[in-house]
Amino acid sequence: MATSTPELATGSLTRVRVGAVDGTRVRVETDVAGPSTAPALRPMLLASDTRSARISLVPDGAMLLAGDRIGVAVEVGEGASLTLVEPGGTVAYDMDGGRATWSVTIDLAAGATLVWAGEPFVVSAGADVTRDTRIAMAPGSRLALRETLVLGRHGERPGRARTTWEAHDHDGRPLLVESLDLDAGSLAPGLLGPHRVLGSVTALGCDVPPDACPDGRLDLERGGTLWRHLAGEAHEIPRQPWECVTTG
Repeated sequence: MATSTPELATGSLTRVRVGAVDGTRVRVETDVAGPSTAPALRPMLLASDTRSARISLVPDGAMLLAGDRIGVAVEVGEGASLTLVEPGGTVAYDMDGGRATWSVTIDLAAGATLVWAGEPFVVSAGADVTRDTRIAMAPGSRLALRETLVLGRHGERPGRARTTWEAHDHDGRPLLVESLDLDAGSLAPGLLGPHRVLGSVTALGCDVPPDACPDGRLDLERGGTLWRHLAGEAHEIPRQPWECVTTG
C-alpha cells in the first residue's frame, strides 16, 4: 500500500507478507512503520508450516481516537495461505469533532488464500471514522473476510462511519464495489431501523454450494458471495455463513 510521509507522521502502517510456496517453510515478513507513539496493529506469528501462516493483529496503544491513521497492507504469495485473527474488537471513541481513518489493502497472488476473521468494530457516539478496503485478486486466489460494524455502544447513539470496499480481479475488473455512509440518521425507519449492527461475510474465489446458508445471501454477478445480516446486538449475527465458508 502506498502511504505518504505526512500520513505516517501521525499514523502507522502494518505490513504482513507471506511469500510464495517453494517447498520449504513459507516465508513470513512483518513490520510496522510510523512513529513509536502512534497506535498500531502489531502482527504476531502464531503458527506456520510449508504452505500457510496464522497471524494475530494485536492492538498496540489506545485506538481509535481522533487523528489516528491505521493502515494495514497484506500480501500473500503464489500458492500460500494466510489466516489473520483479531484478539478482540475495536472501539472508535468520541473524537470531539476530529476524525480517524482505517485503511486496508490486500494483494493476493495466483492460488493464494486469505482468511480474515474480523471482530466487531464499534463506532461510539461522537466518533467519525473512514474505513477503506481495497483488494486485488490474481487468478485462482481465494478470500474469506468477516466484518461486523456496530453503530454505537449499548444504549447510546452512534457516531459516523464512512466505508468504501473495492475488490478487483487481475484485469482490473470489479468483483465487488460498495460505499456506505452511516450515522445516527441511518437508524431511521426504512433504513436500518432498530438494527445497529451490520454483519458481513465476503467470499471471493471460493466454491460455495448454491444452496448453502441461503439466509441473507447475495451471489455476485462475476463470482463470489456476500452474506449481509442486520441485528440489534453483535452476538445476534449468525455464525453459519462464516462457518460455511471456512469449513466447507
